[in-house]
Order: sequence, then C-alpha cells, then structure tokens
Amino acid sequence: MQNGKRSAILLPKGLTANDGQTAVLEAAGLCGVCTDQQLTVVKAFGNTADFLKNENFNFKLSELLPDEVAMLVKAAAHQALKSHQRVTLSDLDFDGKYSVSMVISPYLGGGLGGQQLLILFTSNKRKPKNKSLIAPGDIRQLNLAHLVSLEQELVEAKSSLQAAYELVNASNENIQSFHEELQSANEEMHSANEELQSVNEELQTINKEQQETNSELTESNDDLNNYFRSNTNGQLFVDHNLLLKKYSPGAVKHINLRESDIGRPLADITTNIKFETLVADILQVMHNGKTITREAESSEGKTYQVMTMPYIRQNTGKTDGAIISFYDITELKKLLAALGISNKSLTDSVTAIELSSEIISKSLEKEKHLNMLKTRFVSMASHEFKTPLTAIQLSAELIGRLAQDLDHPIIKKYTETIKNASKNLTNILNDFLSLELLETGKINPILSPLDVVRFAEDITEDMQSLVKQKQRIVYHHTGRGRMATLNPSLLKNSIINLISNAIKYSGPASLIEFFTTITKNKLIIIIRDNGIGIPKDDQQHLFEAFFRAQNTGNIPGTGLGLNIVGRYTELMNGTIRFESKVNEGTIFTITFPLKPISIQV
Repeated sequence: MQNGKRSAILLPKGLTANDGQTAVLEAAGLCGVCTDQQLTVVKAFGNTADFLKNENFNFKLSELLPDEVAMLVKAAAHQALKSHQRVTLSDLDFDGKYSVSMVISPYLGGGLGGQQLLILFTSNKRKPKNKSLIAPGDIRQLNLAHLVSLEQELVEAKSSLQAAYELVNASNENIQSFHEELQSANEEMHSANEELQSVNEELQTINKEQQETNSELTESNDDLNNYFRSNTNGQLFVDHNLLLKKYSPGAVKHINLRESDIGRPLADITTNIKFETLVADILQVMHNGKTITREAESSEGKTYQVMTMPYIRQNTGKTDGAIISFYDITELKKLLAALGISNKSLTDSVTAIELSSEIISKSLEKEKHLNMLKTRFVSMASHEFKTPLTAIQLSAELIGRLAQDLDHPIIKKYTETIKNASKNLTNILNDFLSLELLETGKINPILSPLDVVRFAEDITEDMQSLVKQKQRIVYHHTGRGRMATLNPSLLKNSIINLISNAIKYSGPASLIEFFTTITKNKLIIIIRDNGIGIPKDDQQHLFEAFFRAQNTGNIPGTGLGLNIVGRYTELMNGTIRFESKVNEGTIFTITFPLKPISIQV
C-alpha cells in the first residue's frame, strides 16, 4: 500500500480485502487482484488505484483496464489457465502515464472454489518511449496463440458436443421406444380400466338391487313380526308334511306350545280346543285350495271360530301347507243371543223413530211457512210504515216552520220530538229491512268505480246537519289517488251507521274524526269518537244481531246496526275491527282491497 490507501474497487458481498492471504500479500508490498476464470475480481490487495479504473459495482477486470492492456491480459490469462504456468507481461502502456508489468499466475481458489488467477501489478514509474512498449509481433504472436488455443478448445467442444448429441439422439430413440411401449401399456391399462369400470358399474347395480331386495325383505320381515306381535288371535303355519313351522304369540293361550314344538307334527301337539277334524281339514285344504271355517269349543267353555286356508307360494302358485287361525267368538255369541232377545224392542224403536221423523218433518214445513210469512210481514211493514212516517216527518217539518214564524217554543219543542221519534222509527224499519234482505240472500252487491274523496265529503256534509250542539265532523284523506271499486250504496249505509253511532254515543261539543287512506293495494276507512266507549265484556258480542252494550242506557237503537255493517263489509270482501275504552271513545277501522276499476252492467 502507498500512503495508507485502500483498494479502489468495491468488492462483491462476502469478499474482503483484509483476510489472511490479502494481509500477507500486502505485507510483502505486492499490489494486485485475484480473479476467477472469467476475469471477475474476487479479491484486491495493495493500492490498485494506479492501475484500475474506479468504477463502482463493476468487477470485470477487462473493463477496469485500458482497452489495449485488457486485450493482452485476456490472451495472457487464457494462456496461463491453459498451460497452468505463470505468464508475464512487461512494460505495458497505461494511457501513456507509465509502464506497468503484470504477472498472471493460475492457482486453486481454496474456500472460494475452482481454479483462479493471481494478477500482480508492478509500476516502473516512468513513461514509455512509445505508445506501446510491446512489439506488434509479440502482440500478434500472443493473440495468435490465444486464437489457436480458442480454436482447439472449439474443436474439442464441438467433438464433445457431437458425442453428446449422438448420446442424446440414442437416448431419444430409447425414450421414444419406451414411450411407445408405455403408450401401448397405457392403452391396454385404459381398456382394462374401462372394462373394470363397466364391471364395477354392473356390480354397483347388482349391489344396489341386492340392497333394495334386502331392504324389502327386512321390511316384509318386520311387517310380519309386527303383525304376529299385534295379532291377539292365534295362528299356526304348517307345511305340506303337517309339521309346525311358525306360530303367533296369540296362539300360546289357545294351544300348549313351546319353542321346541317348531318342526314337530301338528298331530303330536296337545291343544286346549276340542277339534277332532283339524288334521283332516288341513289335508282337504291343501288338496282343493278352498278355505274351511268351523266352530269349536275349548276345555274352558269358550267358543272359537277356526279358519283353515291354504299356504300358497308366490313364485310357484302351489299350495305348500296351511294356515290355521283361531278367533274367540264367545262374547259375540252371547251378544247375538242378547240381540235375538231385544230384536222386537229394536223394531219398536225404529217404528217410533220413523213416527218422530214424520212429526219433525211437518214441524219443519210449518217453520218454513212461518219464516216466509215473517219475511212477507217485514217487507210489507217496512213499506207500509214508511208512507205514514214520511207524512209524519213532513207534517212535523211544516209545523216546525209555523212555530218558528209564530216564535212558539213549546210547539217547536214538540215538533222536534215528533221529528226525532219518526226518524228513529224510520231507522228501525230500515235496519229490519236490511237484515231481512241479508237473511234471505237477496243482496248481491255490484262493484263500480268510486271517487272516495268526493263520496266521503258528501256524507260528511249530510251528517253534519244531524250532529248535537257544537259537535263537529272532521274529514281528512291521505294516500295515493282517490279511486276505489266498491258498492256505493252498501258503503254509504255502513259509514252513515258508524258516524250516527259516534254522534249518538258522544256528548255535545265533541269531535268526530273521519279518515280515508289509499295505499298501494288497500282502502282504509277510520271513524273515531271520544264518546262513552264499549265495556270490555261486551266487545266480543258487538257484531251480534239485537245486541246492545250495557252502558247505552236510554239511547235509542235496535242493536242491528253493527251487525249490518259487518255483513255489508264482508259482502264487499272487506274486514272491520275496532278499539274501545269506556269513557275514552271508540275507533272503527274498515279495510277493503283495491280492485281494478271495471264497470259492471
């Protein structure tokens, strides 16, 4: 090192200029670099700033040297690596500043691995006389040797490449042959796999069918076992050799059976039933296939019906034994005997019933006739009473006007009494007539388009003339549009009835609220008052005919109004509900579905 300067080259990561070897070289006063076979600097020692360009992140020695020198160093490095001997370049011109000698020695890189080059720089500290101190012949010879060496290496590489190509070619042929064999084996395996798959599908189908068969057999066996357990009657199954195959639990109480009796001849089994022809009946049934039914008695005095029928195999249709069933008919026999005794009483009862039926039929005819007369009377009374009532109302109106002109308060008072009484009687007659029409089914409402707002405003104006002193009816409409499809007559009667009730059952100076709302698919009508309200116990009966709440007192009414309103609402596919508290008022809400507006003729 000179003047304590460090190397001018930034070393690669992991390399250092101060390891043990570098320290020895620097202590010996040497300056140079270590490179790999491609002349990439891996170490630097001494002051290399006088010989190498200061280019950060560049470790190619050929780019750190002057161009002419770099060419010579490449040729010399190749010769040193080829011959494994030291090559010396003397008096090299470094940009005309001074001449430099370089010694290039090959060596093993130790921990860095592979063959490397040690390049030492020596400066003569004098300027060369010519631009190049090396004769052109020497340079040409050195380059020629470099070219010859490269050509030789190229030939060797080509030969190695040809051998490798032939080897690869032979390997390709082997691979191709192996590929063909593998493809053939793969095709065979694919074919075998398809066959296996087909066999597997068949096995799956068979397995599925077997599972279904097993499931059906299990279900049938369960059904049979459950039938045996639930059957309280006794049943025996014998084969064509008259050997006992199976018996139901109910047979144990009729016949002395044990589990060990299965497989024994039926003739060897002792029974509680006196039935000497049992074996003969079984043989006859197996012979002709016809069922035999007989009665037999047990040793305890019970009567049994014994039914012997053939046991038929479904797969062959042949008889393979018999089924013997025992039915206890002791109580049935007793009942039949009792029925025989009471048969006369039963006949007498039927005669009495027929007579009563005739009487009832005549009573029904009378009731129908009375209902018809009632209908005619209500219709006649309603129409006949309306004429004198109209005359009474008109006369009271005229007398009231005269009393007003005469300014006679007593006449005016009695006139108002007559008018109110005739109006109440008219309302009663209208209610009776409406009820009769509803009962006889003569009301068939025709729906038509209706302007809800105008319709409600007209009713409000008419009803305002009937309110008590300082009572007010307030109407308000909200929602989308104002049209609905309903029966105007039924709707008007319903609203007038509800507003009339609000007027009757609310005190003077009270407010009666009347609302209509049209939503997307509904018309909602609300009538609210702050009158006497409806007691909770009476609310469940409110829509019943002739029912009046217990707090109505002397307020006139028939108890038919709300019944009629409810039935009118139902005829127009609507619903009605209410909320009420005593002395706080009542709210009635009627809801109708909106329908497409279509005029019915």
